[in-house]
Amino acid sequence: MEDSIQSGVFTTRIRRLNLDVPPRVLVVDDDALELELIADRLERSGLEVTRAGDGTQALEILKARDFPVMVFDWQMKVMDGITLTERLRASGQDDSYIIMLTARGSSHDYDRGYLAGVDDYLTKRLPDTELMARIHTGLNMVSLRRELKKARARIAELEIRARA
Repeated sequence: MEDSIQSGVFTTRIRRLNLDVPPRVLVVDDDALELELIADRLERSGLEVTRAGDGTQALEILKARDFPVMVFDWQMKVMDGITLTERLRASGQDDSYIIMLTARGSSHDYDRGYLAGVDDYLTKRLPDTELMARIHTGLNMVSLRRELKKARARIAELEIRARA
């Protein structure tokens, strides 16, 4: 019962925000069971979830579709989450929110991830409430980043008009 209440609260909150970003998440993990567990939890909360079994597959998916929030496993065999993050950030995807799943906890690991472009960290098997809070934060951040880009473009446009 508590799970459905939490899911309903989360879905209602997302709808009230009127975000200009779709409630869509890409989950990338090479552990099939872990991938399904996370994706199922997110889908039960009303999110649209796409799954990828490794970083290479994720890059292919991202060529065709935008995901405001992405959840990557740090340690994957084909391409780890840090390398995937670096490639995405280098390609210009700077307004998406990336959450790294890890068992690592040293400050050196966090520094490495933040330098690569990771926005947040979570440990696997965390409570649904914490996962949903981080996804919610991610959607808010992406919405704010996109609004800021629009505002900057509008200011630049007004400055050009003022000079003319």
